[in-house]
Amino acid sequence: MAVQKADRVIEAVKQVTQDINSYEQDFLGFYKFIANSIFQERERLKKLQSVDLIVIEDLYKDYEQLERQNLVLQKREREVVQVFIFGDFEGDTEITWEMSEILADFFVEYLVMPILNNISYEKFEAMPSYFLEYIKDGVRVYEAKRSLHRDSAEVHS
Repeated sequence: MAVQKADRVIEAVKQVTQDINSYEQDFLGFYKFIANSIFQERERLKKLQSVDLIVIEDLYKDYEQLERQNLVLQKREREVVQVFIFGDFEGDTEITWEMSEILADFFVEYLVMPILNNISYEKFEAMPSYFLEYIKDGVRVYEAKRSLHRDSAEVHS
């Protein structure tokens, strides 16, 4: 895929999501835990050479933090979390396998099952508004460095 197309998709995703480094409402540590898991396994992601961006849905829409009582209210029980993996790939079996292993500790710690959504640029461009609506207000926890050689990745932690 042309680099320009990939850049357009990534920029569209960035416009509706937040970077984990600027996200201040992670009072339960969901995003930080996932980012740390990815950071620890960054070499595995680099070997895939096709994952450019990982976005986690807005987890806190189901929680409310009460500042006076220092309590967190859970509005509804959450059993799954949507993980959106963007990249230039055709087959996604290896990506699913690696990400499942990387996020296994998150499931054990929080008892919330990550549902992996591997989204190629072609798939995104076929239904951009559909995907943008799902990731709106999500948090970017991984972004590959943009270069022609794709030798390195930046993990937000």
